[in-house]
Parts: sequence; structure tokens; C-alpha cells
Amino acid sequence: MFKIKFNVTKALGIKDSEDISVSEAVWSTYPTYGEEIVITFGDYLIHIDKKGDISGIYNDIIYMLKDLNENENEFQTGFLTSGFTAYWNFKKEKNSITISPKWISAGLMSKKTNLFIQNVREANFPITVNTEVFISEWHKLLKSIKDDLLKVGYNEKLENFEYLKNL
Repeated sequence: MFKIKFNVTKALGIKDSEDISVSEAVWSTYPTYGEEIVITFGDYLIHIDKKGDISGIYNDIIYMLKDLNENENEFQTGFLTSGFTAYWNFKKEKNSITISPKWISAGLMSKKTNLFIQNVREANFPITVNTEVFISEWHKLLKSIKDDLLKVGYNEKLENFEYLKNL
């Protein structure tokens, strides 16, 4: 199972006129690290935030989604932030993808025990997900972020905004 849960952000930050990329704009748009996102990844819950984690891995998410859309059969995506560092190895099949993770550092919680995993490197179990569901979950999050960016005054001129245009 793969699912992304997040809340609509009530209090947004302010536009920084020096921001030139979506990653920088995300950092400015979310004023605190309290905007939590919970990703259900098989039997685990991954806890990340919009300000620090999403601003740091935004480009990786976009490259991952582009690779899925460009029919790459096998590829790897790496995420690197202070709260979420992992490699996900993808293998595409007809309508599904198998993701084999290699966790380095993550707020990874067991759904069974509700306890955070102490040694995340021991939790490298693959999941198989419907490709459309996987992409749709990311699109919902990215659409929400796009809407927030526009609310605070950013526009399509930001670097790497192209992917967000059609969401």
C-alpha cells in the first residue's frame, strides 16, 4: 500500500523575492516544520514535513515521476534531506511498480506497533503498487503545494515549475 496524507496549510509564509526555484519557494511558503506529511509505504509510515523535507527533495520527486511517465523499466531515485534520506529502486511492470527501498535516515514508524524503527536499514522491504495510484498520490500533494505557492504570490516563472502546470 502507498498513500500520502497531509493537511491543507492554514498559515502560509510570505513570498521571498530572491527565490528562483520551486524548492526555494516551498521553503519560504511554509513558515514552520510542523506541516507534517505521512506516507504509508507498505507496513511503514514515513514522517516528513513540507518546509525542510519537501523543499529539499522536490526535484527528486519530479525526476521520479518523469521517469515513471517516460516508461523507464528500472531506475533509482535518491532522496537526501536531514529528515529523510533513502534510495528507492523501481521496477516497472504492466500496471504496477515494485519499489525496493534502501533507508539511510528516515522517520519510519511501524504501522503494527506505532513505534519508530530504530535501525531503518533493517526495514528494506519492497512494496508493489499500482502505478496510477502511486502517481496520483504524489500529484495530490504537489497540487496542494502548487496552490499554496500561487496563494503567496509565486508564479510559473520559478525553475522546475513546469511539472506543476498541468496539475
